[in-house]
Amino acid sequence: MDHPNTPRPSMNLKHTVFVLAAGLVVWVSGAAAQQKLGDLVTEGGFDWMIGEWTATTDQGDKIDVAWKWELDKNMVSVHLKWPNYEYRGMIFYIPAEEKIVQIGVDNKGGNGKGIWENAGDKAIHKYEHTGADGQTNKMGMAHSKVDNDRMKLEVYEILGTGELGASPTFTTEYKRQKKQTPKEAGDNAGRTSEAAGKKEKEKAQSTKIAESDVVR
Repeated sequence: MDHPNTPRPSMNLKHTVFVLAAGLVVWVSGAAAQQKLGDLVTEGGFDWMIGEWTATTDQGDKIDVAWKWELDKNMVSVHLKWPNYEYRGMIFYIPAEEKIVQIGVDNKGGNGKGIWENAGDKAIHKYEHTGADGQTNKMGMAHSKVDNDRMKLEVYEILGTGELGASPTFTTEYKRQKKQTPKEAGDNAGRTSEAAGKKEKEKAQSTKIAESDVVR
């Protein structure tokens, strides 16, 4: 019996399809194998930095900084705050450049960019800030672990070579802010409510006494 004449794919077409399929497998495998920021932070031993920290300057000013995981550990959000200044930023990894970068803005109209590196047990943030007036300042900040609840911060000038200066221009110590349990949060809320009620009661009594004095 004669078979109908059906077109058969040429060897060139088969080869092309095979190459495209193989390329897709390689691409998918490579994407799956790519490291994300969370992997790099853990491998470097710096996941202890994630959390909320507070420091006090020699002048008594309070500095709060918080690093928080976002987007399945592909990003860290940054919130820095002290009297009359507030900054928000993000830290993420660029695989093509093999760099961990940070960008952000502040409430003064300034913006900043920088890169994170590690030097032994220190996480180094080389940062460039541009103010609303266009003036640019560069600094390096070295973060190191004192213990589970304390972190040391050293601020350096950045030399023309891009390296940090020989000694820090500023040093301070941060303390970790522990998260409140639901019971602690409820107790604090109760104490706040009780204090507010007591204040209102005292105010009412003062008003009543004043009114009595007027009547007399």
